[in-house]
Amino acid sequence: MTADFHLPRAIVIAVTAGLASLTSGANAAGPADGASRPESPSVTPARSCNFGAFVAETDPAGLNVREAPSTAAKVLGKLPPTFVEPTMNYGVRVEVEITGVREGWFLIRNARDNADLTGRPARPMYSGRGWVSGSKLTVKSQADAGRARPAPAAAVHLRVGDGETFDGDSFIEAGRLSDCQGEWAQVEFTDQRFPAQERAALKVEPAARAGLPLGRFRVWVGRLCGIQETSCS
Repeated sequence: MTADFHLPRAIVIAVTAGLASLTSGANAAGPADGASRPESPSVTPARSCNFGAFVAETDPAGLNVREAPSTAAKVLGKLPPTFVEPTMNYGVRVEVEITGVREGWFLIRNARDNADLTGRPARPMYSGRGWVSGSKLTVKSQADAGRARPAPAAAVHLRVGDGETFDGDSFIEAGRLSDCQGEWAQVEFTDQRFPAQERAALKVEPAARAGLPLGRFRVWVGRLCGIQETSCS
């Protein structure tokens, strides 16, 4: 015959409290600030996207990557600002992969430095999944026309010149991401960010400026290239 065995109530309470403390400590602990964390964003993207982009951040404090598409959401980590080569004075941006979008916020992953361009060891940064504002992202496109919709047969709303594409430094600097769909990106350009000579050569349809502040226009571009240093073709 087996007798029932009961621990004294005080011991049960102590053990339970100890386990709760360990669990709380494990949840609170994590990698050092700026390192990758296992958390996943809590909001599903409105649309899925798939292309490479660059972080357009100049603040030395870096760019916050958030758990949800909101400035009030938890910060998962940071991405460093554009690296400026001290002697040649050229910039190298952090590279990211875009996987989704929701209301002007973009879901990113695999953030990384381009050590071949910086000539320095890669900087520590958050490289997991998270959300950043499109106002801090830009793209490089080898398209020669900006379109009204994300389709190759859509109406042309932007041209630069005969055979010229949008992969030059001025287009990368002047544009910021506003939306995406699949392998297409909608880019909002600011006139004043273009050098005066290039600004004069832009052929922008009025429809591309509709509903936007003065001096801005939006177009959809394909043929996106996630490589900073060379052509993707």
